[in-house]
Amino acid sequence: MVASDDAKDAATVEQAGFINLGVIKGNVGDRNYALAGDLDSAKYRAASMWCKRFSVNFGAAPLRPTQAAQN
Repeated sequence: MVASDDAKDAATVEQAGFINLGVIKGNVGDRNYALAGDLDSAKYRAASMWCKRFSVNFGAAPLRPTQAAQN
């Protein structure tokens, strides 16, 4: 979870700050990650697949509230 609207490059992720949700679970079982109940969803607005060892962002997606959450 990245504290930015976008996480397209390593500099954005490192400068904005992030929350580590753990290792990538791969293709076996569920790929769900638990989020803390006090996570500020207004602050963390993107998800990134980050390689800590090489400081590389392998993919990112902006997060937007669902229509039901906006009402």
